[in-house]
Amino acid sequence: MQSSEENIEKKWLGHFSDIHAIVGLCLVAVFLFGIIGLVSSKKTDRPSLMADVPVYYPATPPEAEPAPHDDTKTPAPDAVPEPAPEQNAPQPKQLANSSPAFISLLGDAPLEDTYYLAKSNGPRDFYGGRWAPENIETTADGTTFTVKKEDNPDVPFSIAEASTYKRYGYGRYEAIMQIGKGSGLVSAFFTYTGPYFGDPHDEVDIEFLGKDTTKIHFNYWRNGKRGKFATFDLPFDASEGPHLYAFEWLPDRITWYVDGVPFYASDLNDPSIPKTAGKMHFSHWTGIPQMRDWHGKPGFGDEAVTTVSCASFTPMGEDKRSCSDVYKEKKNS
Repeated sequence: MQSSEENIEKKWLGHFSDIHAIVGLCLVAVFLFGIIGLVSSKKTDRPSLMADVPVYYPATPPEAEPAPHDDTKTPAPDAVPEPAPEQNAPQPKQLANSSPAFISLLGDAPLEDTYYLAKSNGPRDFYGGRWAPENIETTADGTTFTVKKEDNPDVPFSIAEASTYKRYGYGRYEAIMQIGKGSGLVSAFFTYTGPYFGDPHDEVDIEFLGKDTTKIHFNYWRNGKRGKFATFDLPFDASEGPHLYAFEWLPDRITWYVDGVPFYASDLNDPSIPKTAGKMHFSHWTGIPQMRDWHGKPGFGDEAVTTVSCASFTPMGEDKRSCSDVYKEKKNS
């Protein structure tokens, strides 16, 4: 028979073996969790492949046709209805320096009466021509913004831009436009302010590339940081006739419209939503050679025209006559 001392020694050895086994298992577990944590952290730090995919906000009423979207994008599921605002809840404040509502029927009077016409002697920044006030003309169809070829190798093009003297903030911006067609052209309707005015770079855009006027591009910036931009197919060619383009810029969301139909919206409370009132701009231009990968090599002939026949701003929470009313009247007539 074994002595009691030998039995005690065996029990202790058995306990030590169990302890070693448990410790070993713990070390293996820690090692495995460490690998999982490392992989997880790498996945978290890695930019999402969906980062540049726009969020499609189907705000179309049930009786209307679905808003078209770019087939290369992945629409998000239907948005969850937002809760009704609380009674007596504080209303969002308008931005500082924002001016009252206005509507301009462009073509009724020279544009320089109410807009600043951009002027420069030659190309600068990423623009490939000189800003030429004479390229902005009043016609029976509206105000034309023309891009022209020039017989000057140092200044190969003249381009056109106009901006309001006043600043505007939260509200609905509308324009009736017919877009210039041709590779190398960019037409834009946007609000902007930036360092030139002593402000952060804040901007909301609607843009068209003349190389494919069946698409529309939406952008927005806050303090130089770009939001979730998007490109969509239009159900028409924007160069073949005038259409109504609009965006509604609110404190918590921007929504873009085409002919009254909502096409796209920013995420709710997106930190890239602008917070500084800016000037309304219309421009038609071509860029420096480095821009051609984006807008294409100039191939529009001697000149090309974008026409703007109406521009309006309606402050948040107000109901004023706007380009929507003008567009409906023209359609009905």
